[in-house]
Amino acid sequence: MTTLRAVVAVAAISLAATAAHARELPPLLERALQQGEVANQIRWSFTSSFENDDVSLLFRYEPRGEAGNFTLLAPDALDDTGTRVFARISEDDDADSDLTHEQARVVIGDQEVRVVEETDEYVTYAVRPNPWDDVEEDQAAVFEHLMAELTVSKTLEQITQLRLYNHEPFHARLVARVDRFEQIMRFEPEPTTGLPLMTSLRQEVEGSAFFRRLIRIREETYRDFNPVGLEGGEASCAATCLQEFLAAQ
Repeated sequence: MTTLRAVVAVAAISLAATAAHARELPPLLERALQQGEVANQIRWSFTSSFENDDVSLLFRYEPRGEAGNFTLLAPDALDDTGTRVFARISEDDDADSDLTHEQARVVIGDQEVRVVEETDEYVTYAVRPNPWDDVEEDQAAVFEHLMAELTVSKTLEQITQLRLYNHEPFHARLVARVDRFEQIMRFEPEPTTGLPLMTSLRQEVEGSAFFRRLIRIREETYRDFNPVGLEGGEASCAATCLQEFLAAQ
């Protein structure tokens, strides 16, 4: 993988030069963001599990071609709900871009970044988040009610956790009230390249719609990564998760 590591190094230098012209961020955070942006320039295959109140899936993703990128590993047969969920997942031809935290720079934008916790091992930064690039206009307003926290390892100089949560209740789609929203994405170094990739996502939403109380939990895991090429894309996992909840109301 010498060639791949060389490409990663060149990409990092290029991104560092670009970042030099952007708004200045804490040096540790800036270096961590650049690693996520480099990871986003590589195509990845991976194995993922998906579980919510209705379905539990295990599948493999290979970023080759326009179709057939997803292979269901378990269960052996799907009911109607499982079929719909897996079909929706399989529509994402750029699913590997969700593994990176490349959109973290968009989330920060020109917002004030402050340190909320620091230890010998990590620093946690907080920011009022900007909407993801692919969030629709009516859903972008939701971000006004959210906070983002980015935890950066001092040793790895990588983001190890990205947390989104609401600081106040809010209404969405006119009929849904969200009392509690929290989404935690955890990242670890991929063994081959050392770049940070998401290994788990957990989302919890509590609220009400049509006079019914709603509690929804969604969990995803990612493993067995393999770099298969260079291309790039947009990380949109958190935005997608939130959009799907709102669309379901």
